[in-house]
Amino acid sequence: MNGNSIRPHLMLTLSVLLALTTLMAGFSLFTLWQNQYLLDRVTQTTLADTQTALNLSQGVAQIAALAPYTAASARPHQIQNEKKQLQARAATLNDDALKLTTPSYAHELGQRIGEVDVTLQKLMSNVERELYIREDLMAQQFALDELDAYPFGALFIHAFAKDPTRISQGWIDQITNMLTSDPVANERIAHDVMPVLASLTRSNTHINVLRSENAFLLASIRAQSDRMTDYVREIVAIHQQEVSEQQRLAKSAINRVMLLMAMILLSLVAGVYYLYRFNDKMAKDLLSVTDEMLNLAQGNTQQAPVKLERKDEIGKLATAFSAFQRNAIEKERATQDLFQQNVLLETIFHEMQDGLSAFDADNRLLAWNSKYAFLLGIDENQLAFGMTIEDVQEKLSLRLQSSAEHAQQNETYTSLRHLQPLLFERQFKDGRIIEYRSQPIPSGGFITLYRDLTEKRQIDLALKQAQKMETLGQLTGGIAHDFNNLLSALSGNLELLDMTSTLDDTSRTYLNRALSVTEKGSQLIERLLAFSRTQPLHPEPVNVEQTLDELSDLMEYSLDGTSQLMMHTSPQDALIFADKSGLENALMNLLLNANAAMTQAGRVIVTTRQCCLLHDKKAAVIIEVEDSGSGIHPDDIDKVMEPFFSTKEKGKGSGLGLSMVYGFVEQSKGEIVIDSTVGKGTAISMILPCYEPEHFASTTEKTSMSFIPDATNTTAPAATSTMQALHLEGITILLVDDDNDVALPIKQMLETQGASVTLATSAKEAIKLSEATKPNYVISDINLGNKETGVWLKNTLHVIQPKIPVILMSGLPKEQLSQQFGYQSDWDLITKPVTRHALSAALLRVISIG
Repeated sequence: MNGNSIRPHLMLTLSVLLALTTLMAGFSLFTLWQNQYLLDRVTQTTLADTQTALNLSQGVAQIAALAPYTAASARPHQIQNEKKQLQARAATLNDDALKLTTPSYAHELGQRIGEVDVTLQKLMSNVERELYIREDLMAQQFALDELDAYPFGALFIHAFAKDPTRISQGWIDQITNMLTSDPVANERIAHDVMPVLASLTRSNTHINVLRSENAFLLASIRAQSDRMTDYVREIVAIHQQEVSEQQRLAKSAINRVMLLMAMILLSLVAGVYYLYRFNDKMAKDLLSVTDEMLNLAQGNTQQAPVKLERKDEIGKLATAFSAFQRNAIEKERATQDLFQQNVLLETIFHEMQDGLSAFDADNRLLAWNSKYAFLLGIDENQLAFGMTIEDVQEKLSLRLQSSAEHAQQNETYTSLRHLQPLLFERQFKDGRIIEYRSQPIPSGGFITLYRDLTEKRQIDLALKQAQKMETLGQLTGGIAHDFNNLLSALSGNLELLDMTSTLDDTSRTYLNRALSVTEKGSQLIERLLAFSRTQPLHPEPVNVEQTLDELSDLMEYSLDGTSQLMMHTSPQDALIFADKSGLENALMNLLLNANAAMTQAGRVIVTTRQCCLLHDKKAAVIIEVEDSGSGIHPDDIDKVMEPFFSTKEKGKGSGLGLSMVYGFVEQSKGEIVIDSTVGKGTAISMILPCYEPEHFASTTEKTSMSFIPDATNTTAPAATSTMQALHLEGITILLVDDDNDVALPIKQMLETQGASVTLATSAKEAIKLSEATKPNYVISDINLGNKETGVWLKNTLHVIQPKIPVILMSGLPKEQLSQQFGYQSDWDLITKPVTRHALSAALLRVISIG
């Protein structure tokens, strides 16, 4: 097409518009004719047949409704009239059926109407026969006048006159029997009345048969009416489907025509629009190029360049100008992008939480943010552009720890920061730790990111310490059972050896030394359990000043002769809520540590005063033990609470003293503070919460535990008297323990006191032996291995043999036994390692109870 001529475009467009208009008119006329044909067909055939079928169904239903009334008619002329009406209705219905346009429907409906007519004729015939029989009976009424002389005779005659067919057979038999049994009845009565009664009996029988047949015929008429109604419904449904199909075809045709007309209409609109666009395009293109030139001349580069798809002079002009405009816009955008990036970087530079600095190749300060000066502790006003790194390091040296050492590293680090990425840390005198992360700049110099790691290091250290304590606590709780079994086996055999009288003094000295070591091992386990917070406490209100008074003599005795003990207690009687024996042990451990820290004569000051807990500000009491010893090195402050850590010479300390104190304070919901200066001494403060009855009422119920006397809280003289008083002759004991090394010494201890002892290594074996031996008492370990427990054994024996007392043994704390095995705090318990004193005390307690 020639782009310089408008005429061909206009002629072609008008021709297309005319053709489309003609096509749209033709489709409209065709659619109207087709819809009129479909409408006529539906009206003349389908709807007419539907109406005829409905009328036939209604007519048959009316015949079925009138038939019962016809059957009940009692007058001959009424029967004849109704018969004619019904026959006329049937003939009319038959004629209507022949009017159906569908032969199959006409034949079927005509046949069904004929069946109804035949049945109706039979019904009418039966009704007429019944009337004839009734009239014959009525004619014989006068022969019954002789019955008037008999009782009920008049009543019978009256009923016969009204309707002889309604007289029951029983009444007829009664009259007959009355006449035959009457001796005075004359022959005429018998001759006149008896035939009438016999005829009445026969007629009633015949009428009953006719009535039964009439009932059947009426039911048949109703059934035929219902079947015809169902058939008509089928015809109506089929016609409805045909009408729906015709509607669908009509709608489909209309939709197709509407779619074609819409397409034609859209084509017409498109043609008109094309004419408009074609005439308007040239003027707009010229106006666009003119406006773009004017905007660019005024400095407006935000407008998008115009793109004209033309091959004439206007198109070439627009292409050339667009290239010129594009270059100007790209330069403007580059300038704006640089400005925005500069603003973004400056915002990040000043608002970031880390410090940032940049030095050039000559180590002169180029840029820094306010966080840089804040983290390094330098007044930002003292920093200046071009300042050398040496000047900055000089201002920083006064705030760093070990500044002399850092000064030697600065020169090396400064050189390396120009060559490679470098990461190092600096620790300030105020305790802060700052991380330096340097990166060389390709053009020369380096940038450094400064980050405060103080809080992170504290959190990491606290987490590491907590994990260490948790791991150690789990390890301690795990080995306590096995280690106590070993100690129990060892102490049991040593006590058996102690019970012999053949030892000389030297052997007994060795024996006592071994028993002492065994006792220390047991105490070591107790300390480990206390540190791991699994050793149960028995908290109670404790008067701090009174407790210190009771311990004062022992504390003075524990100090070296050259050292002095001083006490400064609060004048008020302060009550704390803690385990008294645990408090006493903690005080003695602190005193012994203080005494060991003083190599020469010194003094230990014990001070108490009122205060508040650090974490929740609740009322508390400080118990401070201060010595004048050598102090603790700062590097060791965080380690002194760890188990087995000791600053003493090897072999002179277990490293568990302060660990036990720490465990006691933590279990008591308190806090511990250490203040130490090398060369001056150490002050360790236990901050324990004050006793508040309303606050600790429930806590006392949950925390305190019953206690069974054992070797750890029975003095030697008392235990000895128990041994002398306990005689087990004639008593049978079942001993249950999965470790024979533990069980055999206990067995021999009991046998030396006269008891008969049977051993079992499992709970199931113990059940069998208890049934066989019927022991007086059962002593069982709680942890029997293989998922068997002494608790299960005790509960089982309580069911099958409730009279046998069961004493349990274990080296674990009661709290752990309750949680792990279901132990109840009021049960009898012997603490491992088992001594003969604890064994006798437990048996004596059980024997005395029961």
